[in-house]
Amino acid sequence: MRPLGENHDYSLGGEFWRLPNASRNKLCPRFSESKRVKSADVGFARLCPVLRGGLPPGVLRRVREYIEAHLENKVSLQVLAGIAGLSMSHFAKAFKQSEGVAPHDYLVRRRLQRALELLAETDLPLSAIAYTTGFADHSHLTRQFRHHFGVTPSRYRWLLR
Repeated sequence: MRPLGENHDYSLGGEFWRLPNASRNKLCPRFSESKRVKSADVGFARLCPVLRGGLPPGVLRRVREYIEAHLENKVSLQVLAGIAGLSMSHFAKAFKQSEGVAPHDYLVRRRLQRALELLAETDLPLSAIAYTTGFADHSHLTRQFRHHFGVTPSRYRWLLR
């Protein structure tokens, strides 16, 4: 199944009907199992409609830029929602529809990507990298790093050398 994201075509054709019911209902709630499709509509029903919604491209760009500029600081959902001009719950739902992940998960992934860059390009100690990328301490960075990449940051740095 293709990842949810900003500029993807969700037309799965025949693959759509082979998906489990939960996935089908999540991608295309209009064509759930509970609805019966008439024979005249079969050709149309096999194509999943393009999903709409999410954040407008300009708002999404501003939110991403804010996150990039403030990786080392605490970034709250309330501030991000304020940038988008939405309530926190509406923003979280729209962001997830646009990016495919929740705002917090996106933030953690960006911090980890920045940590990867710093591990590869500098000789900074792990505690400095953790602080620079917005993690509470080096053990928090290590836990998240191991969870996402399967190795510790020090092991990753050692493998690069």
